[in-house]
Amino acid sequence: MANEVTTAAGSAGELVAAEIISRLIIDAAYAGAVMPPLCRVADIGAETTNTVEFPKWPLLSAADLTEGTDASNTAVNTTSVSVTADEAGLMITVTDMLLNSAVTGGLEPYATELGKALASKIDTDLLAEVADFTNSVGTSGTNISEANFLLALYTLENGNAVGPFVAVLHPVQISDLRAALAATTGAVWGGPSAPAADLGALTSLYGVDIFQSTNCASVNSGDADRQGVMMPMGNQSGLAYVIKVGAKTELERNASLRATEIVVTAVYGDECVNTAANGGVKIITDHE
Repeated sequence: MANEVTTAAGSAGELVAAEIISRLIIDAAYAGAVMPPLCRVADIGAETTNTVEFPKWPLLSAADLTEGTDASNTAVNTTSVSVTADEAGLMITVTDMLLNSAVTGGLEPYATELGKALASKIDTDLLAEVADFTNSVGTSGTNISEANFLLALYTLENGNAVGPFVAVLHPVQISDLRAALAATTGAVWGGPSAPAADLGALTSLYGVDIFQSTNCASVNSGDADRQGVMMPMGNQSGLAYVIKVGAKTELERNASLRATEIVVTAVYGDECVNTAANGGVKIITDHE
């Protein structure tokens, strides 16, 4: 670009600063993203494609056999779900007047916020795919209950889902679940008579690890409800995350503007590749 000098052509000090800023952004992006470690992940960074095909196997059944009699052949027709990675990112311009005299020019806070913004975008995209799950628990306009949580768990188990299981809930859902547990006179398996007293941040309940995210989608008329999810973790998850290029940063100096542009991008894809009960269950409950 005319009248601009990039860090690639700048001084050694600028190159050092760029490397530090890049590391800060990448660290913040990976630390801030909740969903990718919980999903089925395919890394295609070294492949000459932006698309991954996730096969879907039909449910197979075994049968009794008779000695001396040929076993009949079972036709197996697999289908697949295609996930294509595309680019996402953002750019900010930080003026010299806002910078301090540190070696990185005071860009550290901006780098952290950029990383968090990218992480939020990734989580928002993955959590939006929860809408594709066929099975759902909860009632619109009604707070989440312990019964909702247990029904989601049963739905996974009854669908022959393979654990371990995780739940990702909006803070309001977690708050309402704490209140529901605190009000009960029963006890969580192996837990105290007043479960919420010891559960704290609800890191685990009935063997299901719970994660909190404000990026759980608002759903239904007037954004009346929040949409959380309970699902198998990792390769058994119904949600898939495809990585083509991880968090990447570039700094560009705009001398005439007396400012520095910071650009952060990533190339990834997301999709619900298994909508059935063994892939995941929506948890839809009151927004407030």
